[in-house]
Amino acid sequence: MDLYTYKQGKIIDSINRSVAGLEQVHALSDEAYAQCLEIFEANSDQRFEILNWLEKNVLAQMSKGSNSILSIGCGTGAFDEQILHNLIGRMEQIKYLGIEPNKLEAAEFLKRMQVKSDESTAVDSSVLVEKFGGRPFGKEFDLILLVQSIYYLDDRNDAIDAALDALSPGGVLIIVVAPDESLNVIANQIWQRQMGHKSYFSDDLRLHFDTMGIEYNETRISAKLNATNCFNAISHEGRDILDFTVQARTSLLPEPLQKDIFEFLLSISEVEAGNTYLPHPVDIFRCKKV
Repeated sequence: MDLYTYKQGKIIDSINRSVAGLEQVHALSDEAYAQCLEIFEANSDQRFEILNWLEKNVLAQMSKGSNSILSIGCGTGAFDEQILHNLIGRMEQIKYLGIEPNKLEAAEFLKRMQVKSDESTAVDSSVLVEKFGGRPFGKEFDLILLVQSIYYLDDRNDAIDAALDALSPGGVLIIVVAPDESLNVIANQIWQRQMGHKSYFSDDLRLHFDTMGIEYNETRISAKLNATNCFNAISHEGRDILDFTVQARTSLLPEPLQKDIFEFLLSISEVEAGNTYLPHPVDIFRCKKV
């Protein structure tokens, strides 16, 4: 079954031709990326749904003693902060390490994660300002998180293998990755133009796991992105959502390409109670080290 209608396919072809012909793509700066990400996530229920799933299927089953957690590509820590607060009071000790190459986001992560230990839980939070894979780890982590960050790693499959190797016996690796579906069509083209290679989606991860004989469980989260401000007299917030969706400064793209982008996004949108929503699904993969 085709994912797109004939008209949508024509728009996608037009977008692909336009992106291929661009002399320059204005990528988001580190500061702009961090800002756009937070606005984007605040307008989606995806993060909330992922946290709910993690609580039920992973966090609730962790040891009540000492736990070591690694968050790869932790960003500003907005996600990890909620996980940490969820665990405080339920464990004796938590060692929480983030890895983030963006200095601005790493600093924000550290600020968010400086939670005072309470009577029942001792907390040790830290961050490494670097890309994952630059240093070896022992088999020391009870939980490793790759939440929407695998796209930005240099060699994704090697990083997955390194993460699995860094798990302690019984440890769990969680990889949250987008499917190659409608919301990511434009970003994937921009990504290829910027980086010279395709992005990494759930099909790619599934293929790696199957090829390597790695056992995993998979769950689809059918989230939605409130993109109303992208279409109704576009606001600063709407512009940030659009820029993160496209992974570039949309206003600096040629007008015909901007028009195609708006037309395509409108074609995949749904209107509910006066708001315009875009599909924002995500797949969660869970591997447990025997």
